Formats: sequence, structure tokens, C-alpha cells
Amino acid sequence: MWGVLAGLFRVPREAPDLPVDSGESGDLGAELRRLRPSHGWLRLLKLKFWIALAAIDGGLLVVWLAILGGGHRTAALVTAPLFFVAIVLPDIVAYVAIHLRYDTTWYVLSGRSMRLRRGVMSVHETTITFENIQNVTVRQGPLLRWFGISDLQVETAGGGGGG
Repeated sequence: MWGVLAGLFRVPREAPDLPVDSGESGDLGAELRRLRPSHGWLRLLKLKFWIALAAIDGGLLVVWLAILGGGHRTAALVTAPLFFVAIVLPDIVAYVAIHLRYDTTWYVLSGRSMRLRRGVMSVHETTITFENIQNVTVRQGPLLRWFGISDLQVETAGGGGGG
């Protein structure tokens, strides 16, 4: 089933390429390193999903039970399929979207630049040459530490902040 969804959304199976000069030097040389996000990031996304699911779906369930307990059994039984669709369908879509987001995120490093590709419906690629990097910040709070991941922020020269 996942193969059908990946084909439907045209999930790229390969990482993007970077132009590499034949005389490129550096720690990575002319070789490209293609990286995927850590599985810890996927686990963090799933944790956020389950928390949101419990809050939203729990609230909808309480509303439906209030209708049922308020003596409106007919209304509760008539609205049961609607509440079921309102609860289950968005959860399935959100869970699939989490996996699509994870599967469509790539990092490619060369000796001179890095490229980030992400997106499902529209693919966004950002290429940053190492010469333009002004600051690199690594953040890791307790939750990120628990999942074994960090948040890396790269600031570049001449980068636009808006729009």
C-alpha cells in the first residue's frame, strides 16, 4: 500500500544531485553524501501526532458522548457516522502525511555546498554554498535529546528573511 501512495504522490526514490567540479577539494572531495533525516525525527513527529490526536479526537468524542448522554439518542445515532468520519479520516491523512514528509526530506552534502529537498505536493530545494554560511546554531532541548536529534539552523549572507 505504501508503494501505491508513494507512486501516487511521486515520492522521489533518490536524493537530489549537486553540480560537482572535477577539481573540487575539501573534506568531502568530489564525492556527494546523501543523508536522510534521523529516525528520531520521525518518532518526534509521531509523538506530536499522537498528542494532537488524543486532544482533538478526545474532545470530539466528549461532544458526541454529551449528545448521547443528554437524552438525544436519535441525534447521537444519526451523527455517529459523521463523528466517526470526522475523527478517523483526518487521523489517517495526517499519519500518512507524516511519513510522506519524512520520506521526501533529503540532505545532500558536497565539498562546497549542501542541498535540502523537502515537500510532497510541491518540492522545495534549497542549496547553500559553504562560503555563504555566516553562522551555524545547534539546539537540543530535553525532548530532542530524548529522541537523539538536534535542531540545526544555518544562517547565510544575503539571505532574505521574508516572503
